[in-house]
Amino acid sequence: MKELISMWKNTRMIVLTALSAAIYAAILIPFKGLVIIPGVTEIRPANVFPIMFGILFGPAGAWGAAIGNLIGDFFGTLGLISIPGFFCNFTMGFVGYKLWGKMGFLSANQEPSMRSVKQVVEYIMVSFIAAAACGVTGGWLADLMGLIPYAPLATILTINDFLAAAILGPFLIVILYPRLKKWGLLWVQVMDEKDISPKKTATLGAWILNAATIIGLVLGVAISTGVYGSASFVAGFGQGTSGGLGIALGILPFVILIYVGAFLSGGRPEWWKKGVQEEE
Repeated sequence: MKELISMWKNTRMIVLTALSAAIYAAILIPFKGLVIIPGVTEIRPANVFPIMFGILFGPAGAWGAAIGNLIGDFFGTLGLISIPGFFCNFTMGFVGYKLWGKMGFLSANQEPSMRSVKQVVEYIMVSFIAAAACGVTGGWLADLMGLIPYAPLATILTINDFLAAAILGPFLIVILYPRLKKWGLLWVQVMDEKDISPKKTATLGAWILNAATIIGLVLGVAISTGVYGSASFVAGFGQGTSGGLGIALGILPFVILIYVGAFLSGGRPEWWKKGVQEEE
């Protein structure tokens, strides 16, 4: 996660953060009237951007998604729910660039230009995990704050974010990627090696992140809806209730593991060393 901090000393990364935030907010705002959960979320085709910006702009895309969502909240949904919103949008971009090219045999080991079926398949997988990670972290924090139960929010966030990213993302990347690469604006081109987390356990980290996300989402929904008894997680704390302390304690380890996995999944992906770096 070193690059999340070190990027702030890089002028081009700061500009990419501002650009990502501005584009995301500008597309979010017109759709504020298409509400799914009043005061919480709406139909959001703009959700294609956090994952896409994460893959293309790395940590700048993650910060830009979080800041852009917060700006968008000023136009109808600003409140305590903006806190989970900030973290879950950040997580989408963060997971996007941490997973691409690091999932072992599931990765295409190619640059994310969306010019091959393997790249598109990997993009869809990364989009689902990133959307689900947003659902897990955002749903957990909103539930913990007593704002909205985990199950409906985590489910809606996952589906809403995934559909926007999976349907629109490949087409936008086909258009944008070659231009960004030519201009030297990909995060792997902008950031120095010394400012990026070392890549020693990238594949292990990616699999930890994937597993924690999927298990956290499924288990959280099961606890929140009462399918799985939340009291199992609150022994010594009194009787748990769906959407209460059971969620807080039951899902916390998976939230932590999502970020642990992302931390372990450091470094530039292999496609950079094999392809783009050689071209330059």
